[in-house]
Amino acid sequence: MPKRIALIFVLLLLAGCGGAGDSKSVADGGPFDYDRDAALDFEDSGRVNRNYPIEIRDVSYASPSGDDIVTAFLVKPPGKGPFPGVILVHGAGANREQLVVQATWLAGRGAVALAVDSPFARNPDIEVPEGVPGLRVERDLIVLNVQELRRAVDVLEEHGGVEDEKIGYVGYSAGARTGAILAGNEDRIDAYVLISGGSAPISEVTKAVPPETRSDVEAILTEVDPLRHVREAAPAKLLFQDGRKDEVVPRAALLALYRAASKPKEIRWYDATHEPTVAVYSDTLSWLTKELGLSTKPVAPRVKIGP
Repeated sequence: MPKRIALIFVLLLLAGCGGAGDSKSVADGGPFDYDRDAALDFEDSGRVNRNYPIEIRDVSYASPSGDDIVTAFLVKPPGKGPFPGVILVHGAGANREQLVVQATWLAGRGAVALAVDSPFARNPDIEVPEGVPGLRVERDLIVLNVQELRRAVDVLEEHGGVEDEKIGYVGYSAGARTGAILAGNEDRIDAYVLISGGSAPISEVTKAVPPETRSDVEAILTEVDPLRHVREAAPAKLLFQDGRKDEVVPRAALLALYRAASKPKEIRWYDATHEPTVAVYSDTLSWLTKELGLSTKPVAPRVKIGP
């Protein structure tokens, strides 16, 4: 397959940008399942900020892959809880630092937030072969990312003092695409905010594929198709936030992800590009405050709760 075509697939996969109970999956025993009984190997390397009531702690936990650790910032309000919890996932080419400020705003409202590094962020120099083998590598990393985010729920519950049935998710760009897949495979998250995330139908992608590789490409992409998995998000609530001037994700792809999603759902459009604005983040905070029962006032003096 020509390198140009392989690059198109990488862009589509990575980022065109970019409640309690038994966890679900599209198919029992599917690729996003993981061993809930495996050791979490949680480690807290200490606080990375000082002189502020909100703690930002450098933490890690075992990846379900068995040979890697997931790095994250655990952002905590004062007190012992129990707290609502929120997982935050960055866009392509970024890392956990991208949304750590947003995590402090949520903590200022009384949530424990976990800003997670994706496998792509932790392995920026990974070599991806061309063609179908490269697609398989990308697919495997996406599957691992979803598994690690499911483990992130375990971290919030076991080490964040998070109470059941009050867990949210904020994903930007590639993190929104991943969140759409996660929503169809994880019951413990109740409210998803998907910012600047879109996905083209696989049928459109395979039009550019040589006929001899079309079936392989379709099978690989189907496994991690956000449009397929977001249909299974219910009963979780979904908020889509998109810019009318998005220069990275086509409007058709933004709409496709929203239209494929299960109800209850809502889409809000902003006078914005791909990058979120103050208005976007203000709505994110207000919506999650309502859905998770967060405080509308700072939980401690000097704490910021929004942009």
